[in-house]
Amino acid sequence: MNISENDPKRIAKLENQARMLADKVKKTYAHLRRRFARQNIDVFRLYDWDIPEIRAVVDWYAGHLVIGEYTRTQSTPEWLPRMGEAVAEAMGVAPENVHLKERRAGKQDGRRYERIDTTDRKFLVSERDLKFYVNPWDYVDTGLFSDHRNTRQIVRDLAAEKDFLNLYCYTATFSCYTAKGGARSITSVDRSET
Repeated sequence: MNISENDPKRIAKLENQARMLADKVKKTYAHLRRRFARQNIDVFRLYDWDIPEIRAVVDWYAGHLVIGEYTRTQSTPEWLPRMGEAVAEAMGVAPENVHLKERRAGKQDGRRYERIDTTDRKFLVSERDLKFYVNPWDYVDTGLFSDHRNTRQIVRDLAAEKDFLNLYCYTATFSCYTAKGGARSITSVDRSET
């Protein structure tokens, strides 16, 4: 921890936020896990800046936690690692399965999807009757966005015998859904180099 031992107020604030986030994530997981398990869904959001002073997002990816901080000028280097430790401990997730990400506000000039590591590691997750490989090590985003799941299902339900053009597709999860929905043809286009 980089916080000066001389600053008990900042230490107390950090620990209080870590406890609040860990408690909230654990409670949300307990509430959601059975519902998503019945639907064979391994990826879902556990926290999205629900508490104003905790500027973070926490996603569950089949036993992995992806924790992102919405950074700002007041962000400190110890904040995100401490939140990760607290949430991992509360959830019983091994440290190697916790992926910490910094999400910067404002224009990124294409840097949002830049590679941040080169492990090329992946693991398989389920979303209903589809499976996707995700890589939370090498990019800020995994490419499988849990908040798009219902929209992907709507597109799938409408895809039968249609031609589908997926522009800015990134990882083409929508294209996979339309294929499963019986699309006649699918064209996926993306300009990113990832």
